[in-house]
Amino acid sequence: MECSRGTKKPNGNCDRAEFGGSLPIQCVGDWAKDKHDYLRRYISATWGVRSKFLESAGSRPAGGAAFVDLFGGPGRCCVRGVKVELIDGSPLIALGHKEAPFTKVIVCDFDAENVEALRARTAHCSDRTVVVEGDCHSKINEVVAAIPPHGFNIAFIDPFNSDQLRIDTITKLAAVKRMDFIINFPTGDKKRNYEREGFSSPGDVVCGIKDLRKRLEPFGYRNEQVRDMAVRNSKHNILYHLVFASKDPKGNKIWKDITKNESSGQRNLF
Repeated sequence: MECSRGTKKPNGNCDRAEFGGSLPIQCVGDWAKDKHDYLRRYISATWGVRSKFLESAGSRPAGGAAFVDLFGGPGRCCVRGVKVELIDGSPLIALGHKEAPFTKVIVCDFDAENVEALRARTAHCSDRTVVVEGDCHSKINEVVAAIPPHGFNIAFIDPFNSDQLRIDTITKLAAVKRMDFIINFPTGDKKRNYEREGFSSPGDVVCGIKDLRKRLEPFGYRNEQVRDMAVRNSKHNILYHLVFASKDPKGNKIWKDITKNESSGQRNLF
């Protein structure tokens, strides 16, 4: 597949390195900017809540705050199209937030090229970055162990395909005391799989948004505190859904407020 600068490799990266360097960049569609915009908005909107966990109060020590990314990629992206546009990936978005900064950014990736790039790009924040090399499903216990157990935490789950959205991995994170989720639910990929070969997947793979809601409920994610929002292309076809889940009604209110408008600034009609 051709991108703005070269050809997409099997691991999703462009075969050309970033301008002025040797580190790889991931090829993405223009739609990636939408989910990144909503992620930025939520990180920004929760800085006040997060700040309370960064300071001690009386005998209570600071709980900390973590950002968890199970599919980190190389950390930088090239948007496919005529014009070359390079953007930060989700790990760098989280690390770049200055107000009430995360005390831990925990990012996982199974691809050796991506892991090397992540370590290089996060070296300036190595004291608060944990890069976990390997399949996130087999490494989930290591990921959870790095999360501050009494902190305020956000998990961004953006799988490369629908089979990588696994409920046993998600529920390991859901068991953490305070964990908000922003999940890219690949609706389009699910639909293509169903139309092509009749949908069939392992029992631990999330089969639908209703299934995800049901599996999260025992952990305290209930009713409208699990929300889904369709992200559409210019023809209004659904590309994917962003699923938000929080155990705290305040999280639900914040997400509802920040998603009133699309990333373009227009009112969200859907």
